[in-house]
Amino acid sequence: MRASLQTADVVADERVRTARIGEIDAIRGISLLGITIVNTIGVTNMPVPTGEHQHGAGYWIYETLLHQRFFPIFSLLFGLSFGIILRNARQKKQYPRVMLFSRLLLLLPFGLAHQVLQPNEILRMYSVIGIFVMLPLSFLPASGVLALGIAGTEAAVALRGGALLIPGLLLVGLAMESKIDWLLKLPTKHIFLGLGICGTTAGALDVWQWSSGVSEYSVLAAGAGVATAVSYMIAVVLVMRTRIRRVAIKIALVGRMGLTNYLGASVLIVVINRYVQLEAVPAYGKAFAVGCCVFLIEAALSWIWLHYARYGPLEWIWRALTWEKLIPNRRLSIVGPTSENIG
Repeated sequence: MRASLQTADVVADERVRTARIGEIDAIRGISLLGITIVNTIGVTNMPVPTGEHQHGAGYWIYETLLHQRFFPIFSLLFGLSFGIILRNARQKKQYPRVMLFSRLLLLLPFGLAHQVLQPNEILRMYSVIGIFVMLPLSFLPASGVLALGIAGTEAAVALRGGALLIPGLLLVGLAMESKIDWLLKLPTKHIFLGLGICGTTAGALDVWQWSSGVSEYSVLAAGAGVATAVSYMIAVVLVMRTRIRRVAIKIALVGRMGLTNYLGASVLIVVINRYVQLEAVPAYGKAFAVGCCVFLIEAALSWIWLHYARYGPLEWIWRALTWEKLIPNRRLSIVGPTSENIG
């Protein structure tokens, strides 16, 4: 009888854990939507508007709601995934950081290949910074990693953000692993309060950036970007507690195939751009439409693929190379996102 109760407790705990990982995947999915739209402009080399056209609605929607607003989320989640994988690796490997070094090193070829299509791609930076910064600092207590991550992020904002934000955000994500269960169990009223504070701050900074017309690479733009990114993450957590959770779970499937969809989006953008030719003139409305179209295509493909498989195609290759063995990928039963789908 006691064994049966213990088994039931384990199953219940796993279901709770599954739901929480679903929230992380949903946040990653939303970040991929924003990154896909932003990358549509970068991959196609759409020109930046100048003169009187610079202050159009499309430009400011891009600058205050999209540009530098989603890659911070992607970076933080990469650090969080690293922490989750490190925790799981400790249970399977005698030297877990050797495996993680291999995993980070194997990410570099993906980034170098993607750089052919996207000059501003970030996977290669995750690989290098992960090996030389995140991996060594993973020996520190989570509180120390968090302090360094916050300090690094603040310093990057002071230096106008951009890629300088990556080291600090990776470390913040790594430190969050030890508290992720607690964070995702916070009462809804506390989540609302956090969204109110962060959302108000982000809104004020975004309006300030718009009204002052400052450069996209400035202290104000970097601060507004981080604040907006945090607000988006909190908003997704709240959505996952509402009746439209089912829609968010569909987006979570896109997040579970983050590597495949991140790289695949650039290929789709290049193909579609042969017909829309965004490199000719600034056309933010058309770029937004292309980005959303690419995301919807990837969403449909993700839903179909994960109906039959446990991992996305590139995720499976990366995992197999990391563990140095072929890992079964066929899904025998349809279940929700689990911790093994992270990273």
